[in-house]
Amino acid sequence: MSRYTNSLGFFSKIVLLLNSLAVLTLVVSYSASFINPTFFWPTALFGLAYPPILLANLFFVIYWLFRRPLFATFSFFTILIGWPLMSKHVAFNSSTPVDSGDSVLRVMSYNVHLFQAISDKNVHTQDSVIKLVQDNQPDVLCMQEFQSTVSGDQKFTEKMKKACNFKAYYFSPANENAYHGYGHVTFSKYPIVDAGVINDYSYGINRIVFTDIVKEQDTIRVYNVHLRSFLLQDEDKDFIKNPSGTPDEKAASKRVGRKLKDAFYYRSRQVEHLLAHFDDTTYPKLVMGDFNDTPMSYSVNTIGKTMNNAFQKKGRGWGVTHFEVFPILQIDYIFADFDVLNYGIIKRKFSDHYPIWADVKL
Repeated sequence: MSRYTNSLGFFSKIVLLLNSLAVLTLVVSYSASFINPTFFWPTALFGLAYPPILLANLFFVIYWLFRRPLFATFSFFTILIGWPLMSKHVAFNSSTPVDSGDSVLRVMSYNVHLFQAISDKNVHTQDSVIKLVQDNQPDVLCMQEFQSTVSGDQKFTEKMKKACNFKAYYFSPANENAYHGYGHVTFSKYPIVDAGVINDYSYGINRIVFTDIVKEQDTIRVYNVHLRSFLLQDEDKDFIKNPSGTPDEKAASKRVGRKLKDAFYYRSRQVEHLLAHFDDTTYPKLVMGDFNDTPMSYSVNTIGKTMNNAFQKKGRGWGVTHFEVFPILQIDYIFADFDVLNYGIIKRKFSDHYPIWADVKL
C-alpha cells in the first residue's frame, strides 16, 4: 500500500488523510446503535451526525473512483458494513394490498406541537389536523404535545372523538389546571380497558403512556411515547445552524453540549423502563411516537431488537419526520409485534413533525 500512497501528490495525500478520518467517524457512528449513552455518551453525538458523515464518505468514494479506484474501497466497504443501519434511514419497499378478510389495524402517530403552526405561533391547526385524521382513518391514533380544555362543552378531545368516529380516548395531561391541559392522548375506534403512565425518568411532556385496546377477541397494548427532547431554545437552534454567528461561541457550545448529553442519558433510561414495563404484560404491543432520536441511536435500536420497525419494513425513500432545524431527521417511529403491511409519512406541515401511519396485521 505504501507504494500507492508514495505516488500520490500532496493534495491527494491530504484528501486520503481526511478520508481516513471520515471512515473512522462513520465506524464510531455505527457504535451509537449499541453503546448505552449512560456509559459513554459521546458516541451518541456521532450517531446523530450520521447523515453528513455518510455523505462525506460517499464523496470520497466518487473522488477516488476518478483518481485511484483502489482507495475508493475504504469508504465503500465501510458504508457496506453499515447497510443494516442505513436501511433504517432509507428504504425501498413496496406496499401490500389489504385483504378485506384480514384483521388489519391502521395506526397513526403525530406530534402536533400544541396545534401551533411553525410559521406563525398565532395560527392554530386544530381544524387542519382533524381533516387530516378524517382523510386517513386510523383505528388508533397517538398524539404528543396535544392540548385541550379539560372541562365544559369546548373540550377538543370530545370534538375530535366525534369528528373522527373514535369510540374512546385516554388523555393524560402532563400539566393542567382547572380548564386546560396538555400532554399525550390516545384515540381508539375500539374500547380502551386499561391505561396508565410510566413516570420513571419522565420530564414534563417527555414521558410514556400506555393503553390496552380490545378489538374483537384481541387485546393490544399501545405505548404512546415522547422521549426526552434536547430542550433547544431558539438561540440554541441559531447556534447549530450558524456557530460563527453567535456572540459567545464557547458558552453556546457548552450549553448545547450539556443539553445533548442530558437528553441522550434520559432517553436511554426511559427506554430501559419501557422494556421493564413490557415484562408486565402478555399482550402483543405497539410502540409509537416521538423518540427525539435518530435511527442510529441506542434508544431506537434497543426497541427495534424484538419488534418490527414499520418504516424499515414498508417505508420508501429517506424517512424524514421532523423538518424544523435540519429537514433530514427521522425521529418518529412505529414499532409493532405484528406484521407490517403498509407505512406512510404524510408531508403536511401543520406541526414541526410529519404524521406517520402504518397498517398492521393482527
